[in-house]
Amino acid sequence: MDLDRIIAVIVLMAGSSTLADAQELAARYHAEKAINPLGEAVFVVVELANISSRTVQFDDGPCAQRFSPVVPIKQRSTDKLYGCAGEGTGGSCLGSFVELKPGEKLSRRYLLPDGLEPDAAGDFDYTVEREITFYARDGSHKVVDRQEVRGTFTIHAVQANHTQLEADYAPLVAHLQSRDPLQRALAASAITQHPQEFLEPVILRLSRDPQTMVASITGLKKLGTVRAKQRLAELTASGYEEYVRQPATTALAELGDSTYCELMLQLMNLRQGYTSEIAAKGAGLLCGEKAIPQLVSLLSRKPSTFPAYEIAYALGNTGSRTAVPILIELLGHADAGIHRAAKEALYTLTHWESNSDGDVARNSVES
Repeated sequence: MDLDRIIAVIVLMAGSSTLADAQELAARYHAEKAINPLGEAVFVVVELANISSRTVQFDDGPCAQRFSPVVPIKQRSTDKLYGCAGEGTGGSCLGSFVELKPGEKLSRRYLLPDGLEPDAAGDFDYTVEREITFYARDGSHKVVDRQEVRGTFTIHAVQANHTQLEADYAPLVAHLQSRDPLQRALAASAITQHPQEFLEPVILRLSRDPQTMVASITGLKKLGTVRAKQRLAELTASGYEEYVRQPATTALAELGDSTYCELMLQLMNLRQGYTSEIAAKGAGLLCGEKAIPQLVSLLSRKPSTFPAYEIAYALGNTGSRTAVPILIELLGHADAGIHRAAKEALYTLTHWESNSDGDVARNSVES
């Protein structure tokens, strides 16, 4: 395989197994743009044509279109709250059954899942497999047929310039005001999954809209600017729902900015649901050894009000040798979940310690 080409296989699944072939669609796949500047969202167009002699009905909901790489793709590493031990969908969940008469065609636009887009200039070949499930048209939704379709397309990636990026993103920003909910969702996903610095005001606005607040967290994290981190910190506040606070706390912690060490400790000590448990792991990551006394205090409190396995993960995140004897003690805990967390935390420490220190932790795990 040439170094300037990545061969990826994407599976778009809408069912399982295969039945008779009485109904048939032809599929064609292609990148929406002939040239894709690096860093931009990549859209893939799927064109389906009914080449059978009868009207067909199938589920066109984007949630059924799951993308998963079959050939390994280069992964981008970031700090994770669970240390070293540990697919996306195109569009939103909007969709319905679709009927196509003989000869009719249907075109759909999907956002290439985050992480599968090219990260260097060149041609990137993709093979797409999709399994289509056909249903009875009598309202029973009974499965009557299945078909596998396959196609290929190439993404031609080039170096981008600021002016070009601004021009290319302008339609997506406009689509945020569309009356079409699917178009709005695709635009929001494209902008937050592939943010540019000039889009910071747009993403900040999305973070204030209840409909796009959670989606904006991905964009804020990827921006990683001072204002983006400040907004993530704001979203961890008690006034927001847990479904907002949890991903915001995770994102802020994984950005690795020790400026927010105190915030993580405060959130941890509030003991407000799972957000506080995430904050404990974040405190380990951002505060390092400074977090250990408070984590030990939570661990030793009787009756226990904080899951010991979460504290174990947090101790592993500190990267400190001081955490090793505490984790060794937790290895002997009767609770299998706590034992496993302690073992994984020690494993994490072996990746952060020097070779000599790492040997201490590694020997502890093996024993």
